[in-house]
Amino acid sequence: MTNGREEASEPRDIEFKVRGVTVRGRLQVPAGEGPHPVVILAHGMGGAKEWSIPAIAEAFVADGIAALAFDYRSFGDSDGEPRDEVDHCGQVEDFQEAITFASTVEELDPDRIGLWSTSLGGRNALVVAALDWRVKCLVVQVPGVGTDLDLWAMMMSDGDPEALRQRLNEDRRDRALGKEPQYVVYPEDDSADYAEYWGTFGAEEKRNWPPRITLQSLWPTPVDDMIALMPKIAPKPLLMLIADEEYPRLLEAQRAAFEAAGEPKKLIVGHGHHYSVYTTWNEEAVGAAREWFGEHLVAKGSGATDPVTGRLDLEPEDA
Repeated sequence: MTNGREEASEPRDIEFKVRGVTVRGRLQVPAGEGPHPVVILAHGMGGAKEWSIPAIAEAFVADGIAALAFDYRSFGDSDGEPRDEVDHCGQVEDFQEAITFASTVEELDPDRIGLWSTSLGGRNALVVAALDWRVKCLVVQVPGVGTDLDLWAMMMSDGDPEALRQRLNEDRRDRALGKEPQYVVYPEDDSADYAEYWGTFGAEEKRNWPPRITLQSLWPTPVDDMIALMPKIAPKPLLMLIADEEYPRLLEAQRAAFEAAGEPKKLIVGHGHHYSVYTTWNEEAVGAAREWFGEHLVAKGSGATDPVTGRLDLEPEDA
């Protein structure tokens, strides 16, 4: 990581096509002569490029790294129907076409492309890194790996996977008959684990995101269990950040995915739940990402060769 702050050009809107659908985002490039390394950023399940990402992008640009953030198809500023539907395999493709777009931008170095993503987006980044040799390194936060109907029923429904399966069947049939899709709406609940994070949102974060996803977003996909892909990420340097109070089944899957990955890799465990990485230990998480990209992306070809496991034991501040 560089000590001084790099000046930056003004962020500019960008767009690219993925199988005829327009995906939109923002690109910010350090001032000065390029080509610059670039990190491609996207958020998690239902998240938008305005959530936390602008500040992270500014931090990367200050280190001489360009930042390209985008909204997945059907979310935010991107096109795609039905709105607010998580197309799991499609999101992987969106990430790959963001890489392709970055390779066409003169100021960017196509040989120094990194990925940053979080939650379900972290799963997407892991899949892309396993399949796409253009990726040179990556950082993932609380990745949504090992998802299935049992987990979705616990997190997004009433806890009954059989009832969720029936709802999915009915909704899929109804949509084939031309009916409107059903949605899962996130309730306003001050006791929910996402409440503190979402409470930080201003008008820009809320601009074009209703608190919902389609019910079909929970239908099983080929990338739900992607542990077989983890060894394919190596030798790309992988930094994974997880939370010690994560949903237990998700935490177990995250640890298994990390163990399955090859070298070089580093694991950081922070104190808190799934959303704490955006709040109570956000500064530490961003700092770790800056150091990782500074070592493995800015200095081309300087990857570590030994695994490192770290831990952040961050206690919540006193009230």
